Amino acid sequence: MNEHVDYKVKETTGITGGVRKLLWFCAGADKEILKYTNYYDHMKYLGIGGVVLSTAFLAVLSMGFAMHTVFAEPDANGELQGNWFITVPIAIVWGLIIFNLDRFIVTSTGKGDGTEKITGGEFVGAIPRLAMAILIGFCISAPLETYIFDKEIQREWKLSMDQLALSKKYEVIQTENDHNKELNEKVIVLEKDAKAQQMIVDKWATAFEEEASGMRGGRGIGPEARAMKSQLDEATAKLNSIESERDSLRNIQRQNENLIKFKIDSVMNDTKNSQMGFLDKIMMIERLSANGKSVPKFDPATNTIIQGQEIEIYGSASGPIWLVRLLFMILEIAPVILKLMLVKSAYDHMQDNVQEIVLAKQGVFVEVVKDENEKIHYTQKNYNPQRIVSIVEHQNKLEEENSKHALNVFAEREKKDIDQNVDNYVKPQNNTEEGEA
Repeated sequence: MNEHVDYKVKETTGITGGVRKLLWFCAGADKEILKYTNYYDHMKYLGIGGVVLSTAFLAVLSMGFAMHTVFAEPDANGELQGNWFITVPIAIVWGLIIFNLDRFIVTSTGKGDGTEKITGGEFVGAIPRLAMAILIGFCISAPLETYIFDKEIQREWKLSMDQLALSKKYEVIQTENDHNKELNEKVIVLEKDAKAQQMIVDKWATAFEEEASGMRGGRGIGPEARAMKSQLDEATAKLNSIESERDSLRNIQRQNENLIKFKIDSVMNDTKNSQMGFLDKIMMIERLSANGKSVPKFDPATNTIIQGQEIEIYGSASGPIWLVRLLFMILEIAPVILKLMLVKSAYDHMQDNVQEIVLAKQGVFVEVVKDENEKIHYTQKNYNPQRIVSIVEHQNKLEEENSKHALNVFAEREKKDIDQNVDNYVKPQNNTEEGEA
């Protein structure tokens, strides 16, 4: 019946004991108090410490993935390679920051009302801590999501880059078409001018030949023939100028055709081969979460696309993505929720006891007072200052009494000396005047 009266917790030594103390430290528990509690308290704070440590480990992995992407640089083969000398230190520092924040959140949550129920007041009081834990969960989950859904992100990135490449190709074609349209208009105008000028050249050539051959009644190459020859040469020169400008524009058009092809190939290759950054991966996650993928329906009988009908290849991935996010958020808020649900145990009572002893040794007394509405109020009395003030007042009072007594004793002793040696205190007036004379 009394086998548990002298219950003692066996302290674990070695590696197991070290791990246990580490997890207690992660949970923000006092290992000196836990030495004297039962197995239930040991396991309770081992579990809380394990969650805090796991979250810190996930934070290290999360920041590692993020930094490995942010500081990645292409190698000789064009593949992105992260910088471990930057990734590892930043990931460790980030993990320590999250670890410290989680310990603060867990230790500052308290014990609630000591029952399994989470009352409205407890939940309202825990809202700031829950909000902080959820925010940390989001920060940790984002980089890990990019790693978990890497294949889907790569697929969505390729589709996006293909669409972007086609869009840029269209922009290049539109720009160059506008330019070619201007050239074509100029070429058409020059063609018309060349035809008109050719007619003028033919006219003067015919006239010159007829004049030179005497068909017009002339005498060969004379003044009139030379004048016609001059007009012919001038018209021919102008025609050559127009044709030269026209041929130059046509040459530019041929060069532009090759240039357009080069620009299109360059833009499409650069776009399709562009590497993803960390923000790009986050954007692809959001795109997967928001939209699915559909393609036009194909009719094999007619070997054509059916207009207005589409087939969904895959739907929105919001469900799986949010399940992963919720998993990390639950890991973050679990210690806070659990501490509100935990029943007050031996450790909690012993911790209160130790706290009261420490306060009592420092002269602090906390009194619980209920008002007329049965609301509990805590009033704090500091006895050390009162004690010091009382001692100083008493000391001052005694010093005052001693000073008065010393003056009285000195006065009595001086009276006796006056009675015995009055001449030392009083001298006759005449002796004084003779001495002065």
